[in-house]
Amino acid sequence: MTHVLDHMGLTVSDLDRSIAFYCDVVGMEFQKRGFKTGGEWFDTLTNNSGAVIDAARVGFDGFCLQLVQYQEGGGGTALNGHNRVGNPHLCIRVPDVDEKRRQVVASGDHQATPIVEVAGGPARSFYISDPDGTPIEFIQLRP
Repeated sequence: MTHVLDHMGLTVSDLDRSIAFYCDVVGMEFQKRGFKTGGEWFDTLTNNSGAVIDAARVGFDGFCLQLVQYQEGGGGTALNGHNRVGNPHLCIRVPDVDEKRRQVVASGDHQATPIVEVAGGPARSFYISDPDGTPIEFIQLRP
């Protein structure tokens, strides 16, 4: 049997705000909302008694990002950043990193790092953070 990545889940503090960010800024397509759940099976699966969540799926090109907001049983806010063990970052390949950065900066809503040459030049990229501080990288590969 071949293993296939089904989805990546990301816990967020405000589901509506995160859906808007990942669709409007990152460029993902909205797929589905309304996965509200809780109960004994979910408590067992997540080892988190009393949890109730609301979730949505966004994505593109076969990648699915499940955004999860805990309505009950949630924990505190994680400390995000590259230097934090276990924290993710998402890397989005774009055709024109200069144009993508111009769009992000023009919105006035997100601080973007400068564009850098990655490891001597095979790609160029920059970072912003999602509404909860998860690092999002936009990268353009060189031909």
